[in-house]
Amino acid sequence: MKKLSLLSVLLCASMMSFAVDWSSIAYLADGAGDGAYANKYKVAAAFGQNVINIQQPGFAAAPGIYTNFPAGISSCTLNEGDYVIDGAGMILYLSAFTEKVTAVSVLAGGVSYDFQVYFEDGTGEIPDDPQPGGDPQPGGDLTPATYHGSEVVTCAGADVTFNWAITRNADATLTFELSWSSDIVGSVPQVCINGAFTTMPAQERVARFTTTATFTDGETLNDTFFYMAYAGGAARIEITGYTVGASNEEPQPSALDFIHNESRTRKVIENGMLYVIKNGIRYNALGTEIK
Repeated sequence: MKKLSLLSVLLCASMMSFAVDWSSIAYLADGAGDGAYANKYKVAAAFGQNVINIQQPGFAAAPGIYTNFPAGISSCTLNEGDYVIDGAGMILYLSAFTEKVTAVSVLAGGVSYDFQVYFEDGTGEIPDDPQPGGDPQPGGDLTPATYHGSEVVTCAGADVTFNWAITRNADATLTFELSWSSDIVGSVPQVCINGAFTTMPAQERVARFTTTATFTDGETLNDTFFYMAYAGGAARIEITGYTVGASNEEPQPSALDFIHNESRTRKVIENGMLYVIKNGIRYNALGTEIK
């Protein structure tokens, strides 16, 4: 099993990217306002942070965003009275958010967790997303193409197969996809791109994230991997050798929909090629049967 050391976790938490694609983040569920707070608030969570919903538990004086962290909370950058702490959890009162986007930092267990809260009816503008590397220009052959792989790692004592794909889109953005073969309690899928972590919107064991930044043909993504946090631990799923526009891309759709959630499916690698065996029948990664 591949895990990050404590030092790596601290570093990753501090490197959380502030470039947020708000369209890829779902609104928080309203558990306190009988629908009044629905479709109003979003959170771009920090690595290791768990955001639940809008609620008003017994320790809170008013409705707010409930979020928790891996360790006890010691401070928050919101004004005093705009939040209430309960051990490793806290309520961020909705009244604290009047801007379109508010940056928040919480110190928990000696680690600083930096995140942002979006308020649909807030004032001001959404900050521009910085382009890594100084606004690179698209170049080369931008035909949509996919680079994919598979890895088995142990999560909470059980082997889990992760399948991933990177799709180079026609507009020079990249779509990262991750699927996993079985349920993982407390799963929080993330992707680290050039050292910056982003939580991937997930549904039914599949997570997808499309960058707003563009990537130049021939650009190599260093310090890029998938990361699955879960209740009691975390797993790192490696991406190796990916260069935008290189020969390791193939003009094909993502294989995730084919191999996702198939309990009787297993994967084998022979002579450097990935094959999927489903119900005794061998397929290639595209789902085409091999006679």
